[in-house]
Amino acid sequence: MIESEEYQILIGCHDNHTHSEFVKNFELSNVVSKFFNRFEIDFTIHTMVGGYLYNNGDFAIENGLVIHVIGAPEEQIIRLAKAVSMYMNQEAALVIKNKLEYKII
Repeated sequence: MIESEEYQILIGCHDNHTHSEFVKNFELSNVVSKFFNRFEIDFTIHTMVGGYLYNNGDFAIENGLVIHVIGAPEEQIIRLAKAVSMYMNQEAALVIKNKLEYKII
């Protein structure tokens, strides 16, 4: 078994100021894919629908992405999350880190 870390980046598609969809999921997927291609990092992207409570108290249901990455350096994951969050004009992006064991078969 191989021990590693899995990172999940959850990011919505709503603009922080207008609270409306700024970019479509497929457009955001293309931006993320280009980033990972440039750094040759393995990844998987899933579309999602989720709820988010803005700092001002507004609640929104929005489309978004869950980006899964295994084995990349944490610095690159944080850099990606910040870059995508700024590009999408997001209030925040969520990064989850899980320790895991896996086997490639």
